[in-house]
Amino acid sequence: MSEDGYIKPPPGLLPPPPEPEGVPAREQVPAAPGGLPFFTPNPGPNPATGPTIPSFRPAQPPAGPVPPAPPAPPVPPAPAAVPAEQAPPTPSQVQQVSRPASVPAPSWSLLLADGSRLTLDGATYVGRNPAASVAAPGARLLPLADPAKSLSKTHALLVPELDHLMVTDLHSTNGIAVVSPGGGVTVLEPGRTSPVAPGSQLQLGSFVVTVQSAGASA
Repeated sequence: MSEDGYIKPPPGLLPPPPEPEGVPAREQVPAAPGGLPFFTPNPGPNPATGPTIPSFRPAQPPAGPVPPAPPAPPVPPAPAAVPAEQAPPTPSQVQQVSRPASVPAPSWSLLLADGSRLTLDGATYVGRNPAASVAAPGARLLPLADPAKSLSKTHALLVPELDHLMVTDLHSTNGIAVVSPGGGVTVLEPGRTSPVAPGSQLQLGSFVVTVQSAGASA
């Protein structure tokens, strides 16, 4: 009997009181020798790391055929090359009219201001002291006496044809003007060959000659 008047049962006679709901059951172990039994609490979640959550990976879609790459855009065509501006034709590039063997050679001449006449037998360079060039290396050289010196040394190239006298200004200093029989005046472009009709006047600077063909009167 205890001091308060109640009878105290010996240890281990009565079962332990039931645990309240929500509290994990504790494992009952035998009492240590010489003392009361003790209980080891059921280990719960680690307060430092928290509850262990199983790791998982999302399901990977099944491997399928790789879609083809989109076609490359078409390459635009290269711009067409712009042809360069052609240089003016040289006297050697001027198309010559071929003369049939049955047709006699043209007969041309230059009538000077003093009444003298100079025959043009073929391609002829005229000037104060003309010299041949690659335009017509075998052409005749015809010097003209010009006291005013308005003529260049190699002023022009004259080439007789069937119906016209082909005249080329060889980049002379004072140029060439053509006065037609009707009175029209045309200034020749340097380096270009132009046809001159019979009866026309050639103003080589201030030196004037008249172009005549066979049968034309003086």
